[in-house]
Amino acid sequence: MAYILYGYERNPRTRVCRIIAAAEGIELSLSEVVPRRGVNKAKYMERFPRSRGKIPALETADTRLTETIAIAVYLATLHNRSRLMGDGSPQETAEILSWANWANQEFLQIAAQWFLPLIPSFTDPPSYNKDAVSAGRAATLDILEFLETHLTSRIYIATEHISIADIMLVIYISRLFEWVLDRKWREVHPSVMGYFERVTSFNAVQAVIPRHDFIMIEEETPNKMPDRIK
Repeated sequence: MAYILYGYERNPRTRVCRIIAAAEGIELSLSEVVPRRGVNKAKYMERFPRSRGKIPALETADTRLTETIAIAVYLATLHNRSRLMGDGSPQETAEILSWANWANQEFLQIAAQWFLPLIPSFTDPPSYNKDAVSAGRAATLDILEFLETHLTSRIYIATEHISIADIMLVIYISRLFEWVLDRKWREVHPSVMGYFERVTSFNAVQAVIPRHDFIMIEEETPNKMPDRIK
């Protein structure tokens, strides 16, 4: 059976789906869609009108899915080789879904208010407002302090085993490392960094994103468009 994932390599939600597929031994072909650069966006929206141009989407011989959580759960439970949805109990399933939704809808949405307007080279860029970026920065740092405390006594975010929630959260945090969370921040947040190291050491993560492909800035660029090109 052919599995086609619509998105692009550096997109965090696309990466999440690719990692889960790798963990389950599912071979995906990536059909490039870059909405903010207009790459294949019109054709994609014709095929997945409910997406409203947002990626990723998954297509199989008999299934078409949009929404990251739906795709993640579908891929994780197709063979259930890696137990990324837990032990099957209602308690673990609910806990993992709770954290996965939090990572996808709460954490990433707030963090994007900080880092997304700073990314250059979009042909359809988000609007840039210095006050909004500052507010996003403050809210994101507050959430990260909560995570630092929560992870002090935990190995993984939801259960005792790696789950889709961990993959989502770490890939989303990696975008912050790439654009705004510098060495100084990383040095004083050992719990978040230890967690990041554990999850990115997972074989499926390494298969999709080798360690050297995780970009980490040395110094934060204050609220302005950076000179570097993505």
